[in-house]
Amino acid sequence: MTSDHTGPSPAIDRDWFAWLIDPLPAAEFEGDYYQQRLVHIRREASPYYAELLSVADLDVVLGTHAASYPDIKLVGGDGDVAPGEYTNDAGRIQPLEVARLFDDGATVIFNQLHTRVPTLTRLCVALGRRFSSRVQTNVYLTPPEAQGFAPHWDTHDVFVLQISGTKRWSIYGTKVSLPLRGQRFERGTPPGDVSDEFELGPGSAVYLPRGLMHSARSTGEASLHVTLGLTAFTWAEFLVESVNAAALEEESLRQNLPREFAHEGFSVAERRRLLAEKLAFVQSRFDPEVVWRRLTDEVLATNVPLFTDLLSERLRGDRLTSRSRVRRRAGLLTEAVTEGETCLLRFGGREIRLPAGAWPALQFATTADEFAVDDLPDCLDAEGKLTLVTRLVREGVLQRR
Repeated sequence: MTSDHTGPSPAIDRDWFAWLIDPLPAAEFEGDYYQQRLVHIRREASPYYAELLSVADLDVVLGTHAASYPDIKLVGGDGDVAPGEYTNDAGRIQPLEVARLFDDGATVIFNQLHTRVPTLTRLCVALGRRFSSRVQTNVYLTPPEAQGFAPHWDTHDVFVLQISGTKRWSIYGTKVSLPLRGQRFERGTPPGDVSDEFELGPGSAVYLPRGLMHSARSTGEASLHVTLGLTAFTWAEFLVESVNAAALEEESLRQNLPREFAHEGFSVAERRRLLAEKLAFVQSRFDPEVVWRRLTDEVLATNVPLFTDLLSERLRGDRLTSRSRVRRRAGLLTEAVTEGETCLLRFGGREIRLPAGAWPALQFATTADEFAVDDLPDCLDAEGKLTLVTRLVREGVLQRR
């Protein structure tokens, strides 16, 4: 798929996922590619992703942030470079040693850079929200004519966004379809025949479902790309969590297996009966909402935008008034629910509990894109509206226009 799109929308108002895969429609990606097969989005010699990151950003992280291993790590085609070659005794990264090893052909990996670079944070939060997933970034700076990793597969889906330079990708077969986290690639596993090869140039992207074996090598110039890793929750995880949660409530699930289960006379029919009995309990008497709640809380707590205005908001000289306009914080996942005589707002691992009478106003405040304080439903009086909005601004849920 090829696109000549070179005019991205403003970053604050952007639909980040649509921007990432443009011109491929999101519905087509989710129906035809997600968890199924590779898609390569070509943009010819485009600076499309250049706003996300630059080598200058990496220099700042390397040179001034007192990074430690494995925040920054180095690899070569035959495996990891020993951390002792570029860290001091305290595990701190030594920038000059990193640069020397880069000169010698090592790839420099900046892990979790979305925790430091706001544009990457916005992108990760948007993808986490779209896929109810945990998302992280790894940034790869590879010298010319070099390979970071030998052929391998990942246990999470990845989007690769090429910032600058070009890499030649080789695609092999799928040894394990949709591997679980414990089904990691073992070094030495033969990759098999190459099924596809292509060059990923600046502004282009590729999506790789987990389990697809691949490798990449830079061409005649240094390559910089961002890998977005989606670690989604699987049905296997959900079922294991459900059984564990049910066992906390039901004593029979915590009992030992029958003492004679390993004896020759213990029949297959009895084994099946006992298993069916326990599974029937989990299915009929255990409320799976406990597990849905825990996984939802993890998504809400993981996909949190950078809060870069909290202190300046507190030091503003102008107070909020009934005419003040506010908007939802971009990228913040929230969940508003009613619980008995209260209503609850969950976001970023935090909770705000309010009287049930405030529910219409809370629901409005967390779903409207932008509004004036006085626009809130009249379940609250003027003072109550101002109090609610002031609190949501101080908690980082809303921002002033």
